[in-house]
Amino acid sequence: MVFESPKFHELKDSCLYKVQTKRKLAKFLFTSERNLQNLAGPTDRYKCWETEKKNGGTRTIEAPYDNLKLVQKRIANLLQSIQPPEYLMAPVKRRSYVDNAAVHIRARAFRLLDIEEFFPSCTEKRVFWFFNKVMFCSPDVSAILASIATRDGHLPQGSPCSPILAYFSYIDMWNQINEIACTSDYHLSIYADDITISGKTIYEHDIWAIKQILYRAGHRYSRSKERRLINTTAEITGVIVRDDSLLLPNRQHRKIMVIRSDRAAARSKSYRAKLDQQLRGRLSQAKQIYNHTLSE
Repeated sequence: MVFESPKFHELKDSCLYKVQTKRKLAKFLFTSERNLQNLAGPTDRYKCWETEKKNGGTRTIEAPYDNLKLVQKRIANLLQSIQPPEYLMAPVKRRSYVDNAAVHIRARAFRLLDIEEFFPSCTEKRVFWFFNKVMFCSPDVSAILASIATRDGHLPQGSPCSPILAYFSYIDMWNQINEIACTSDYHLSIYADDITISGKTIYEHDIWAIKQILYRAGHRYSRSKERRLINTTAEITGVIVRDDSLLLPNRQHRKIMVIRSDRAAARSKSYRAKLDQQLRGRLSQAKQIYNHTLSE
């Protein structure tokens, strides 16, 4: 699949590449050295709460306060301007959950893996490693960046720079997984913590090797969410892949029907407006999937 490139550049052309001084880092992050030191200090600058997961359990959201969030967003923007690999779907500009599913059109076999507690298992040590060993920043600059990007030793769920750093901080792990996919002629896509592999046949020794790569990097896959599919439709990031088509899941069709029914029965003008907004969102999703199939 060929993607339109929204002004990406190579890693070595990033302004964060080989930053050696805190003064230069502050300049590139549009802030002051003092503010960087304060943000990297011991004061907790997050608002935290629990939210329910779709499949049960809770997730801790760690949302940075505005001053920290502004700097984290700048880091994210700089890293998201680096040319991503073909297999990375999120968080990448102009690549969506529909593109992620489209990678696997016409596949016969599918294997879906989900990394458990992904952000909490992405460590400050690995963030430091990325800035120091991959971006070649000085140790003190790398330490500041790692401290600003993490909370209590991990990437926080709720920070704008956590998604892209979850990729870059484990870039060696992702590339090792991609090597296995390329060697066995699989299609690979990574959408945050979702790993999807497809092809004519998927060999168990390859899946085992991928799981070992995850394990060595400090990650665990969810046994309950793992899926093995052969000669059947597959739901990938909320999109149905069937032969050479992408389809909207039946539950989404049902939700559209329910919203339309509720709107027809609604007496309140404000409630109808709320339902109209919901309907537009659902229909926009369906159109995105339908248009992607037509463009293939």
